[in-house]
Amino acid sequence: ESLPEDDMQRPRKRLDVIVSEGQRLSRLIGNVLTFARQERRSLQPTFSRRVPDDIIEQVLKHFQPALATLGIRVETELNAVETQRLDSDFLAQILGNLISNVEKYTTDSESLTICSRIEEGTVIIDVIDDGPGIAAQDRDRIFEPFVRLSQDISSAAGTGIGLSISRELARLHGGDVRLMDSSSGCHFFVTLRLP
Repeated sequence: ESLPEDDMQRPRKRLDVIVSEGQRLSRLIGNVLTFARQERRSLQPTFSRRVPDDIIEQVLKHFQPALATLGIRVETELNAVETQRLDSDFLAQILGNLISNVEKYTTDSESLTICSRIEEGTVIIDVIDDGPGIAAQDRDRIFEPFVRLSQDISSAAGTGIGLSISRELARLHGGDVRLMDSSSGCHFFVTLRLP
């Protein structure tokens, strides 16, 4: 006798939640360790030859189940297809933090767009969502450590160091993370200078 469809899906859904929470905890630990190294001034990029788009796709793959559950459609326009010397861990952590914010804070978002390209020795990545966005007066504050715009304990869990770390990692890589002006949602502009 076969099980009803709901009974078959229940273990899979529980497993997806466990995997998603495990990845969230791993990102949290990674951020705290990065922040500690940053405070000790011991954080430096380690370069290896990698294809930027491969790293982007790898990070997106981790988030796919959670984003799908939230009904967030992911669109990509990836054009950083050539092997480059860069710190793949820096890039993965920057993207992980930005996508994690979409997952946590943009409950009304329906889409996430990620575009990549290489221009004049720089990897450029746009991370764009169509969520509620960030008020003009808060745009500079979001990059300060431990700043969370919502102090509501029922809102998403987080430490408030993800954006601060992302910007610091990009700057150590000769680039930056900026929040661009946009009519709706958030548009983060990531640059990593290639050595």
